[in-house]
Amino acid sequence: MRWLNVFGLLLVMVLAVACQKKEAPAPPPPPPSTQGQGMSGSAPVDIPKIEGGGVTIIPDMVKGKWKAVVLAVEDKTQKQAKDYTVDLGKTITIPESGLVVQVVDFLPDLKIENSTFTSVSNEMNNPAVRIVVKEGDKEIFKGWLFSLFPTIHPFQHQRYGITLKDAVPS
Repeated sequence: MRWLNVFGLLLVMVLAVACQKKEAPAPPPPPPSTQGQGMSGSAPVDIPKIEGGGVTIIPDMVKGKWKAVVLAVEDKTQKQAKDYTVDLGKTITIPESGLVVQVVDFLPDLKIENSTFTSVSNEMNNPAVRIVVKEGDKEIFKGWLFSLFPTIHPFQHQRYGITLKDAVPS
């Protein structure tokens, strides 16, 4: 009889363990991010959030060395793109769009540290431009466009896309 009690207790324990909800195995780590993948590859993993702008420091080695930038403006509905050369510090109105684009700063070799934007050289290693876009009287974008990583913090509009294509030396 004692063995029947032991067997019953053992059976209850086995059933209790078998009925417990098993934990699902931990999900595999996500694949490397493809966000920001541009023509030159994937974006660095340490790209900081840059909302709010930060401080831009144009080093002496860069000042006066660049005249303009070339912006590619895509009309998504027409599936057409046109390049516009815009002098630094100037604005351009995109024909038939209602968009006014101001080119604020250009850095040929962008480095972001904390909230400071600067260039570590005058070489086109990591070109970036800070622009302001208005539609009518409303500011709809204020930020940086990255030539190598056009999908990182891009200008987002229902109909138009704007990317940094090139820069024009002085």
